[in-house]
Amino acid sequence: MPVITFLPDGATMQVPRGTRLLGAVLRANRPIGYSCRGLGVCVACRLRVEGEMAPPDARERRLLARIAEPGPWRIACLARVLGDVTVRADYW
Repeated sequence: MPVITFLPDGATMQVPRGTRLLGAVLRANRPIGYSCRGLGVCVACRLRVEGEMAPPDARERRLLARIAEPGPWRIACLARVLGDVTVRADYW
C-alpha cells in the first residue's frame, strides 16, 4: 500500500492505491480547507505533492491553471494517490 508522508513533521500513513488525497488528509487529522465540500470547484484544498499520483483530470487541470504559484500543486479532493507521496501544506 502507498505511504503518504506529511511534512514538516514526517508523520506517515498507509492508504489504498487510488485513494483521494483529501480523504487521506482528513483521516490523518490534518487541517485542510475545502470550502466546496470536496466537489472540486475551488482551490482551497491545494497541497504541494511529490511522488506517484494519478495524472490530473481535466477539471483538476482547470483548477490548477488558476493557481499563479509555481510548484508541484495538486487539488486534494480530485488527486488520487498511486504510490508513495510526500505532502505539504503552507499552513502545517
